[in-house]
Amino acid sequence: MKKLKRLLPFLVLLCGCSLSYTSEITEPAELPEEVKNVVPVLPPPVYVCQISNINDYQIFANAGWDGNWYIGYNVCWIEQLSLSNIPDIKYRKAFIGAKIGRAKTRTAPGKPSWEKEPIPGEIYIGISSTPAWKSSQRYFLASAEDMPLEADFENALEGTGESRWFWREVPLEQVNFNGPNYIALWSPTDYFISRDTAPILCGGWGARNAEKNTWLNDEISGVAPMFPESSLKTPISVFEPAIAMKLIPAGTERQIPVNITAINESNKNPQDKIIFSTISAPEIERSWLEVSEVNEETGQSDWKKTSKYLYNPPYIFTMKANGLPTGKVLIRIACEDIWSNKGYSQPIEFAVER
Repeated sequence: MKKLKRLLPFLVLLCGCSLSYTSEITEPAELPEEVKNVVPVLPPPVYVCQISNINDYQIFANAGWDGNWYIGYNVCWIEQLSLSNIPDIKYRKAFIGAKIGRAKTRTAPGKPSWEKEPIPGEIYIGISSTPAWKSSQRYFLASAEDMPLEADFENALEGTGESRWFWREVPLEQVNFNGPNYIALWSPTDYFISRDTAPILCGGWGARNAEKNTWLNDEISGVAPMFPESSLKTPISVFEPAIAMKLIPAGTERQIPVNITAINESNKNPQDKIIFSTISAPEIERSWLEVSEVNEETGQSDWKKTSKYLYNPPYIFTMKANGLPTGKVLIRIACEDIWSNKGYSQPIEFAVER
């Protein structure tokens, strides 16, 4: 396989430490002629929500009036969904999710007042055939650090933008294909008690005279309701919350070729590195950069996400110098498509010394 000579191992300074490549970047493998220009047609995921078009959830969590639609420690959103109209096919995976944005910020500790960071916190989601959720039916959905941030009108702030869908896989046996599914959304973070500190749930215009299918329970304390007779407190009308289910049809598995093509120094901070990559597949939902320390004894790697999600090409990442541990580390690019298939690039090894 042909080597990219301009990217042979070299030594650079990185945030007061020395870092060197200990593996080379190679050109992507050549595809066989019979598979070139062939894109398999896979059945799309089935999205189940209260608005006909899942892309029509566009209010509250992007900009402007937020409707006080925060996801909090003291409020639980409850959405009832039915699968009666989905295609009668076999499904291999099920997800529940919500579209979230406008995570709040605070001054980073030890930094000037204009340097902000997300207020830390988590959002949880649950599924049940009744409006009550056992511990086995509650799942972590998203961390505030991965959410789009609310804009700051006094300071320049990175990380703002359109609200995003976050999905969590749940066991297929927890999905009620023959009756109601109650989806709960809340936060176990006790600081998320108002719109001033908590992320905002996206919404959309509901159908007129629609049956009640959404409720807000403001009597919780960081846990979804556990008693069905008292959980459905206040019905919501006019607007529909962006809470949905996603079902993945069987036969949608595929491989996703991912390649790191170049690593350059940042012109803003030469200690940081710019990672260039390609993803040779359509329908990519998101991609991210991962790092792992090399375990000398076992040789195993514990990969951790070390970047924000990218939702569109080009797939170029900034690897922050101060985010790398000392010793031998590996980096790679990871991605996930709309069918929940994941792809990974070849790992590149670095030696970090302090």
